[in-house]
Amino acid sequence: MPISLLREFIVLSKNLNFSITAQQLYITQSVLSKHIALLEKKIGLTLLVRNHHGVELTAIGKLFLVEAIAIVNRYDEGMKKVKMAVYGIKAELKIGYLYAHTKDILVSSIQLFKKHYPHIELKLMACEYGKLAQKLKNSDFDLILTVNFDKDILSWCNTYKLYEDVLCAVVCNDHPLAKQRNVTIHELNSERILMPSNDDFNGYATFVNEIFNSEKLSQDRKIRYKCINSSLLMVEAGYGVAIVPQRLKVNASKKICFIPLKGEQYSFDVIAAWRKSNNNPAIKKFIHILSQVEYNCFCNEKIESF
Repeated sequence: MPISLLREFIVLSKNLNFSITAQQLYITQSVLSKHIALLEKKIGLTLLVRNHHGVELTAIGKLFLVEAIAIVNRYDEGMKKVKMAVYGIKAELKIGYLYAHTKDILVSSIQLFKKHYPHIELKLMACEYGKLAQKLKNSDFDLILTVNFDKDILSWCNTYKLYEDVLCAVVCNDHPLAKQRNVTIHELNSERILMPSNDDFNGYATFVNEIFNSEKLSQDRKIRYKCINSSLLMVEAGYGVAIVPQRLKVNASKKICFIPLKGEQYSFDVIAAWRKSNNNPAIKKFIHILSQVEYNCFCNEKIESF
């Protein structure tokens, strides 16, 4: 059945007048009448009745009108997707992200994105920090939401700042430092420090290493973790002090305390990053949506490290 028959029926149902409808559609009244008769013949139902005042929809006609509008709308949306594909607009966006740092941002952004770009399919995968940049480089992702510890990423990526975070010393609630608003590295000299593994955390480990190397912390007091969540569990068990981003406090145990490290050098950005060579138009659309989302609500407390 030609979609044009449904369009003509919809316009006629609105006007309930053959003459006016024919003029709007730039066809003769007799042609319109033949088209409606053909439509009724194809579906085997009477949709309209003529009277001295014009045209009325039958009960079946009113029901068919609802379905006809839905069919035409679905057809138009489908054709829109096809045309976008023909003109080279990629209707897919693969996003890798750090769960704790960006899940709330993503929920709000995805809701807004799907409202404006329903034809673009989003594929999301949460990853550990150490894998995100490599997967982006390998084209497994079009876009990643991550922490900006890898300065090398700027040489091959464009970035967009989402918000600022700060490193914290995490201690159990009964630790002497737990009452402090912030803490210096010097105050941690006597502690066992749980630090990120060089092999698993790349730029993050380098960032933390530079901090503690400048304070000449004893090597035998450095314990490398391969899993951030496990480091927090070890803190809760009284095993040491973990160095992790403040954002992780959102999902952490109430039995541990996050104390921001004192100093501007311990702050870092949470960013969106994408390859400079990636021409997927959906990336810029998603970045635009990210720029519309309010991030203050995701930082559940003010950073007081300075």
